[in-house]
Amino acid sequence: MIFDSFRFVGDFRELEYGSPDGPSIRAAVRTAASEYEGDLVRYLRAGTTLVATPSAVPDVLSESAAFIGGLHLFTDGQWLWYSDLAHYVGLYHVALDPAFVEHARSNNWTVPQVSDERVEEMVTWLIGDENELG
Repeated sequence: MIFDSFRFVGDFRELEYGSPDGPSIRAAVRTAASEYEGDLVRYLRAGTTLVATPSAVPDVLSESAAFIGGLHLFTDGQWLWYSDLAHYVGLYHVALDPAFVEHARSNNWTVPQVSDERVEEMVTWLIGDENELG
């Protein structure tokens, strides 16, 4: 299967698109930035776009639920994450899955280029094959 080694990071239960069984984003907030936070935020922002939506995303940790931006789904070819994750890491120092952090570090904090074939394969898996829907 295509995603046997493919994982999702940032599926916090408080987020509209999060997993009901996911970790709490509030519990993941830290008082100070990690030594690699800047690198991690850049990595998250540099992902390859799989899906772009016009959906407005509110900041669930802000009292005013301020608008963050449009919601997009990113990848580095192995992991998936939503575009607002960089906001939470950069502003609230949200801690992420240590396996993802180590993965990004092992890539020298540089998102690898994802081939068009891999992107197409991943999008097909996400939304299904139109030929199979017929």
